[in-house]
Amino acid sequence: MKGSWRFTIGFGAFGALLICLLSLSNNPLGTSLLRGLYAFLAFAALALVVGFVLGQLLATGKPAPSGAEVPSDRGSVLDLTIPDEGEALSEMMKEQWADGKSATATDGEAMSFQPLQPKRVVSLDNPNPEEVAQAIRRLTDE
Repeated sequence: MKGSWRFTIGFGAFGALLICLLSLSNNPLGTSLLRGLYAFLAFAALALVVGFVLGQLLATGKPAPSGAEVPSDRGSVLDLTIPDEGEALSEMMKEQWADGKSATATDGEAMSFQPLQPKRVVSLDNPNPEEVAQAIRRLTDE
């Protein structure tokens, strides 16, 4: 795209014509032509920038220095090795399984179901004024 003046002029002319036709319905001829000229300059500058960016993106890489040797498969081969952790994982699983089985088998009475035992149950039929005041103080402090 470098040095393509036809692209720049063509894109600028397209922008100038578009803006001139759109502004002709609301403005006098002189104002429309002036805005068309400004549009030509803006679109031509935009075409130059786009052409430069595309030229940089699509350009081939610089050749390598003559003294350096570059391998032919450089960047195309990925060689990764991951250490095998299968044995360590299986040992951990065996330990967890053994710990879980021994805890349920030996501590049968300790691991049995025990219902929750709340500290005290308060009835709301006859509330104690001191307890209500303490509850309100606790709630307002939080």
